[in-house]
Amino acid sequence: MRSKKVAAPLLCQEGELDWDEVTQGFVLGAFFYGYCITQILGGRLSELYGTRLVFGVSILAGGISAVFTPTVSRIHYGLLIALRVTQGLFQGATIPSMFPLMVRWMPPTERSRFIAYVLFCNNLSITLTMPLCGVVISSLGWDAAFYVTGAMSLTWCLLWFTLVYESPSKHPRISPEELEYINSNMEDMECVAKPPVAVPWREMATSLPVWALLLCDAGNSFGFSVYFSYLPTYIQNILGFSIQENGLLSALPFLCRYLGAAVFATTGDLLMARAVLSVLTIRRIFSAIAMFGPALNLLLVAYSGCDWSLAMTLLCLGFFLNGSITTGLFANRVDVTTNFCGTLSGLCNTCANVVSVIVPIFVGALTQNQQTLGQWQKVFWTCVPVYALTEIFFLIFASATIQKWNYSTEHRDSHEAGDSTDKDEISALDSKAVYTSRGSSPVQGESTGH
Repeated sequence: MRSKKVAAPLLCQEGELDWDEVTQGFVLGAFFYGYCITQILGGRLSELYGTRLVFGVSILAGGISAVFTPTVSRIHYGLLIALRVTQGLFQGATIPSMFPLMVRWMPPTERSRFIAYVLFCNNLSITLTMPLCGVVISSLGWDAAFYVTGAMSLTWCLLWFTLVYESPSKHPRISPEELEYINSNMEDMECVAKPPVAVPWREMATSLPVWALLLCDAGNSFGFSVYFSYLPTYIQNILGFSIQENGLLSALPFLCRYLGAAVFATTGDLLMARAVLSVLTIRRIFSAIAMFGPALNLLLVAYSGCDWSLAMTLLCLGFFLNGSITTGLFANRVDVTTNFCGTLSGLCNTCANVVSVIVPIFVGALTQNQQTLGQWQKVFWTCVPVYALTEIFFLIFASATIQKWNYSTEHRDSHEAGDSTDKDEISALDSKAVYTSRGSSPVQGESTGH
């Protein structure tokens, strides 16, 4: 249905865009159609051309799309759908593209914090953006929310392209002390010294550590989609309280997830820096917290009675515990590969997004015309084995060792031919099961899944 014509609208009134529910569904979902497609491509492009270009262009395209959204909306919803698909195509590259940058800038003992503080900022941004947009819309109209957020993105791009460089050695303003600190703590830089030309798809497809990451990411996405999309629906339909009507409560779970990520990542990096535990043990512990914690939490929600405040507390607790995924599952992506961490991250995110599309269909089928406590308990109970089985697979087959397919063929051939220098270097890298701070020695023999 086309938009209603409004004479010289300075402020858009509620209901200006007269679209039915089906059209609204296509408009809302259009972004994710594009977002799912470019995850792998974005990660690979960042490996080839750098994060600075790929991530910067992705955010620039998102900002431009936001600015043009009100105008395009008033012309025809079909154009808006096309615009949001395009926006999703560009922004699908954002998260995978950050991992190659992290490998070059962050010592191993700081990577979990980078993921928590930087990559998980989307949770913090939701916490801040939801109330901000509410104020802007109430004061200036719905279209102003797109202009404000779009302008903020474009302003950020100026800072990004001015301040960000692909590696410490290329940064013109880095201090000698910081450069020395980074270089002296980069124990795995040999892994990116001779990057392969082509992605080793066959080797990755037969790698159990890769499958451990893919399945665990899918399981985490299944459970998180229920937390994110349907616990508020459950609290409203079963417990009779609408979280959406309270802006603070709507944003609180995301704030809890960010805080949880910061707490667990700081703890995990501290354990790693002090060589208290091996990297693999740390990954397993924090991944178990992120998966088993929310699974148990859902059961507590299912049998917590009709107390919405208790259910809300448990919802926030589940988000908080899931924040430890930064130190477990997400950080493990760069444990197994440095040259292809962008591609691997794209693969993991693609699996997660496909699951996020399936979950609404599954939950809808269980609860359609049956908004009862019994049906919702079935939903929650379904999440428990998904969480548990995918996490058990990860615990068994995860690895904290750089895989052989990470290296170029020449590098591997020279190692196998007995080149003493390369042999010693690769052997040391392949045997590492813990990254330690400068001056510490690695703990060996803790990897699985080769």
